[in-house]
Amino acid sequence: MTTAFRRFAAVLIAAFAALVIPMVASAHALLSASSPPAGAHLGTAPGVVLLEFDQPLNATLSHATAIDPTGRDWNGEVDSAYEIRIPMVTNAAGVYTVDWSSVSAADGHHISSSFTFDVGVAGPTSPEVAANAVPGPQLSDIAIGAVKWVEALALLFLVGQVLISRLALRPPPLEWVSPGFRASSIALSAGLVVVWAEATIGSGGHSPAEYVAFFNNLPGAALIARLGFETLTLIAVVRGWRTLPLWLAGALVMLAAGGHAAGADPAWYGIALDAVHLVAAGLWAGGIAALAALRPPGGWRSSQARVLLSRFTPVALAAFGATVVAGGLEAITQLGSIQSLVDTAYGRVLLVKMVLVALTLPLSAMAWRLKRPHVRVEAALAAGVVAAAALLASFPAPPTAAARHAAQNAASTPTAGLPSGSELTMAGAAGSDLVGLSLSPGTPGPNRAIVYVLPIAGSAQAQGLAANIAVNGVYQALLPCGATCRHATINVKPGDQVWVDVLNRAGGEAKFTVPALPAPPGDALLTKLEAAMKALTAYQVREVLISGTVTINSVYASEVPDRTTWTINNTSKTIWIGTALYTQEAPGEPWHRQTSPVDTVPSFVWDFFRPLTNAHVIGQAVLGGDPTTMVTSFGNSQSTPIWFTFWIDATGHVRQVRMYAPGHFMTDTYTSYDKPVHIVAPTG
Repeated sequence: MTTAFRRFAAVLIAAFAALVIPMVASAHALLSASSPPAGAHLGTAPGVVLLEFDQPLNATLSHATAIDPTGRDWNGEVDSAYEIRIPMVTNAAGVYTVDWSSVSAADGHHISSSFTFDVGVAGPTSPEVAANAVPGPQLSDIAIGAVKWVEALALLFLVGQVLISRLALRPPPLEWVSPGFRASSIALSAGLVVVWAEATIGSGGHSPAEYVAFFNNLPGAALIARLGFETLTLIAVVRGWRTLPLWLAGALVMLAAGGHAAGADPAWYGIALDAVHLVAAGLWAGGIAALAALRPPGGWRSSQARVLLSRFTPVALAAFGATVVAGGLEAITQLGSIQSLVDTAYGRVLLVKMVLVALTLPLSAMAWRLKRPHVRVEAALAAGVVAAAALLASFPAPPTAAARHAAQNAASTPTAGLPSGSELTMAGAAGSDLVGLSLSPGTPGPNRAIVYVLPIAGSAQAQGLAANIAVNGVYQALLPCGATCRHATINVKPGDQVWVDVLNRAGGEAKFTVPALPAPPGDALLTKLEAAMKALTAYQVREVLISGTVTINSVYASEVPDRTTWTINNTSKTIWIGTALYTQEAPGEPWHRQTSPVDTVPSFVWDFFRPLTNAHVIGQAVLGGDPTTMVTSFGNSQSTPIWFTFWIDATGHVRQVRMYAPGHFMTDTYTSYDKPVHIVAPTG
């Protein structure tokens, strides 16, 4: 064999080896959906921010924080295997930033990102960002992928050397075949770097406790086991142990357990398939590499070389077939569909890799069978294959369609039990649970009562939740009609007291008074309200916000065209003038200035949930000595169901509005119409 041909063969073998390595790219736990969605434009802050991921999370190392417009951090934690919940008790207007960091419980890989949503900002909506978008590779992913490629390539080369050495022992034995197995030390060295880097990034590298949390699960155990098997492989090489194939196979299985394969469902199937792919690749491509490293007496045209090649050929053909089949099944498992090959960045890189295989195989046949190597073309293809494999190792695999669908359903607010048509609907609070009551047909006598029940912990807690309904103290069970829907037939007349009793730890009783039936429509009053409130030049609001067991009292004042100030619990104060937002955490503390979307006055919470539907007059009341008409209505924007009850005076002004939203119950009392408040920027 000439020197040029040996160099060509080495390049070709490197291309094959890089190609068949099922690059164990980071199977990151990606954000599949959020509530509110990224870029949402809301009229009121959510009681809970929910993040749904496509893989189970490491509960200790995964976290998220929502930063409100005043700069306060609201911290969340893993609530279930696939979700992080961030409870918030605030209604500050402006831009909210959600920073999240996930560590996959399937393989321990880390990823982080952020998104924003707006509350009470009447300017342009913030750009919408798809929550389930698959990010490109991070620099750390690329660096780790490069070292992991070296580790995998060394292990595959060792598999090939073990195979060739066993084939050489068949009678008649080939004494000149004596592999050195030096790649065992390279595999262990690269493995140590990979495990250290993944543990440091995944744990945050801040404390020993976080390192322990990273390794104290199956992915962490797989990394340690991989180092253990690679150590035993090196010892077996040094000591000449016959158990070398066993330790080498163990290292390959643990290599599979540390990549995308661990994110399959079920995980054992993905890991087993990847392990078969790795072993087969080692027997085929690793075997070719081992042959290229040998120097048979008389060259590769000698009779002894032909004996070894004849022994290797059937094994190589079978291993090549297993590699292709296992690789194809892996692609289907990881991508979920053929369409994902062109619809996702990961799939497109994988497609490039497959095309390079198709181009490389015929050239390989000419090189080995027809003795007509195309060195430059092969080298260019090899470089392309290596680049594609390295890039593929750095991309997070896209979530499957099923994972995206499940996460989006979990993050979205369920609709079962919400009012429809022109039903009379009212809302109340049963402890911290939102309760909506709709009556059909809304006339005296028998009515179908449709009850919407949503606990503050989310719709998952509503599944199987028991609830009763009572009319004037006589109870009956509510029957399920969906995850958040319960229903019963009740007999009602005007003035009856209706209770909805939610039977969970955070529940209680929501109380309703049946209005005149049929309730008069309230659309004309809402139109009058809109005109009167939008004509205001100044106003003040006292707000009581209840979320869970926490109550916040705030005082607001606004004047046209762009000035608002508010104080929360008589401590923190905010002044918003145009695009300048000034915040003070406590009296006497320094002021902090930041830029915000422009403040538009007048602006009200119900502006962001129009058109309001199901408007009905439900009674009369006197507030502050003035008679008012009570109007109930329903709004549903950004998949957030909200009920409003307005107290409207004779001029069309709102004296009070009560809002019931998921985990967020609020009462605003309006005063000081058109009385200037002279809001100015702070000087301290």
